[in-house]
Amino acid sequence: MNVEFIGKGVDWTDAMKSFVEGKLERLSRFLKEAEEDQVEVVVTLSSTRAKQKDFAGDSRPTLYRIDIDIYLKTWGGGSVHAWEEDIDVFSALDRVMDEVERQIIKLKQRRHEIRRRGAKMKEEILAAEVIPSEERELPPIIEEDLVIEKPMSLEDALFELKDTGVYFLPFVDVETGTLKILYRKRGGNFGVINTKCKVM
Repeated sequence: MNVEFIGKGVDWTDAMKSFVEGKLERLSRFLKEAEEDQVEVVVTLSSTRAKQKDFAGDSRPTLYRIDIDIYLKTWGGGSVHAWEEDIDVFSALDRVMDEVERQIIKLKQRRHEIRRRGAKMKEEILAAEVIPSEERELPPIIEEDLVIEKPMSLEDALFELKDTGVYFLPFVDVETGTLKILYRKRGGNFGVINTKCKVM
């Protein structure tokens, strides 16, 4: 865990840094449980004057604001941000660290739930029976009688093929008495197969 301390108009004391590092050490356990081992933490300390005067009414007290940004670098990615302000810097630090801990626990729970769902889906996929292609049941073949009503010319067969919208049309050629099959080809052309089988 890399920790960077930034002071804006306020210097970090060793006591404040130790306080933050101690709290972050406690958070590292939750991050490891969330499988988050690459973490960058930026802790920013700034100060402003309060808008209202203190109880004595003499002056406006100094407010210390702590911003914590935690950048998560591993598979889930993302970031955690929290801030607090108080007239006591240690109170602000304590409260902001509690908020960060709450967010990280939620993150850990979310990631566990995602992993649990992923494992469940994987089990379901593996449990689904995969039938090899050679064992798959082929669709049944339905035998139909070839009904040819009357012999016709190639032109009549072509007209009927276009009119009915079928892909092929067996017919008996009126001139030769042989069975022929007229069919549609790719590109809009037509072909004819002469079976040379005499029907008449």
